[in-house]
Amino acid sequence: MEDLTQVFRAATAYIMLYAAVGAYSPFLQQYYQSLGIPLAEIGLLLAFTSAMALAAAPVWGAIHDHVPGSRLLIPFAATIGTTGAVGLAFAGPTPLLVVAAATWAVGMAGMSPMMDVRVLSMVGANRTRYGWIRACGSASFMVWAPIVGFLVDRGGAAALFLVMIPALVLAGVSSIALPPRPDSVRAPSIRKAPGTVLRHRPIALFLIGSTVGWVALSAQNSFFSIYLRSLGAPSSMVGWTWAIAALMEVPAMFLFPWLARRFGVERLIVAGAAIVVLRLIANVTFTDPTMLLACALVQGAGFAMMLIGAVTFVSIQAPKGTAATAQGLFSAMTGSLAAIVGSGVGGLIAGMITIRGLYAVTACVGAAAVVMIAMAVLPEARSRAAQPPEIVAPPLAAEVPVPEAPAR
Repeated sequence: MEDLTQVFRAATAYIMLYAAVGAYSPFLQQYYQSLGIPLAEIGLLLAFTSAMALAAAPVWGAIHDHVPGSRLLIPFAATIGTTGAVGLAFAGPTPLLVVAAATWAVGMAGMSPMMDVRVLSMVGANRTRYGWIRACGSASFMVWAPIVGFLVDRGGAAALFLVMIPALVLAGVSSIALPPRPDSVRAPSIRKAPGTVLRHRPIALFLIGSTVGWVALSAQNSFFSIYLRSLGAPSSMVGWTWAIAALMEVPAMFLFPWLARRFGVERLIVAGAAIVVLRLIANVTFTDPTMLLACALVQGAGFAMMLIGAVTFVSIQAPKGTAATAQGLFSAMTGSLAAIVGSGVGGLIAGMITIRGLYAVTACVGAAAVVMIAMAVLPEARSRAAQPPEIVAPPLAAEVPVPEAPAR
């Protein structure tokens, strides 16, 4: 009974956290635009917050490793994030908005990684339970994104804070009930390990191709809500589009082990990347919001295969003793770095040639990324034994620096 109680408490914390993510991910860019901020400056602001998250997340992880028994770190991060969110709601188009965005990003950067560490420590080797607990967060995102869309339709873009701020507070409060970690996991030397990983040709090529692909995806996602609104879509449809994309991730993640045994991890990575690129092309081809809503159905499946396959491939290929470093490099390059480049450069391009013009450019970049990824992983598939590869579980979150605040 105590075990089920802990699972319920952990699920509650994820539900609250991803209710906040479901409020800001689809609508924060739209809120910035409602303040009269130009697209180029929106892109720079998004890049700035990603950079703050990139810097803050490893610091949160190091602190958590040194005081693994503390129950107050996640609430403290939630307090910082909530303070920043309140500032975003009231600062308006002033320099204080930048300060508020930085504060919010620093707090958010610590919540999800530390929560993952605590829950993974709680479930131990039983990763299935972790998957179900984390799925509660995805389900919460799918529920709240459309609800916030309806609120934004009726009350304006600032209505997102009616859900985001209380959800962050409740996430921090509910996280207190999570059991403390029994010990600390210390990372290997960061001076030599990255070079060892990057000298391993398959991983180096794969990281380059993956980063290019995530840059293209980030550039499109950063302005997708604004793009839908420019096509006449109501905010409720914006929320549904993001929710449907997230919905299709769940079955793909559950089916991934079976698909990998049948087709191989490497082929699934390429297939997932190709599906994502088809969605990028659809965003350029179609201008009917309903068609774009339908196309969102396939993106989630492709994204899930690309992400889970990438983590697995890096785990398999990492040189001995560098598994955590390899995963950390993958997270940093395809997470925060791709977001910084995608939103920052993407905003400048969108300001010059419109969002649809940006989408045409990023669709070409994404197609090039598929070729680069295939060149990196398919030779490894051919060199492996005929037996399909085993699914290698990624290292515990405590061992992997996660540089990005929760985002879809």
